[in-house]
Amino acid sequence: MKIECTKEEFKTLMDLVYAGNLLINGPRSKEERVAQYADMEQVIYKMANSFGLDGLVEYSEEYNEYMPTHEYEEDEFNNYIDEYDTSVFWDELVMRLARRDALNYAGDVDQNITKAALKQMQLGFEEKYEEEIEANGIMNLKIVKLEDVEK
Repeated sequence: MKIECTKEEFKTLMDLVYAGNLLINGPRSKEERVAQYADMEQVIYKMANSFGLDGLVEYSEEYNEYMPTHEYEEDEFNNYIDEYDTSVFWDELVMRLARRDALNYAGDVDQNITKAALKQMQLGFEEKYEEEIEANGIMNLKIVKLEDVEK
């Protein structure tokens, strides 16, 4: 592969490849990786040296692949990944709690609720949870066992 760009442009490309492969293959074991993305990351990492970015990638004999260095993993672009992870965490937490509460209501109180009404109820719960989390973070979240509630 031949890429013509500046060092800065290649660094941006490398950041995008790193972030994309992290999203796709991050939760997978080495054996389960989606090869086309892991392979492309290796191609880009292998080229880093020719763009003067050898301090950001190193070859690991142990793993038989190029890997980001500690310096690269501490790079400020990782703040974008952290922001994304935080945003997804809160969005998922709110959505899942709201869905749970709406489904519990449907199961306990109104088993004939329409899908549209259930969705509206879920949206109401989402708004409630978003307000609570915005005001207090996780300070008021607790794990309560069902048997403790039923007593």
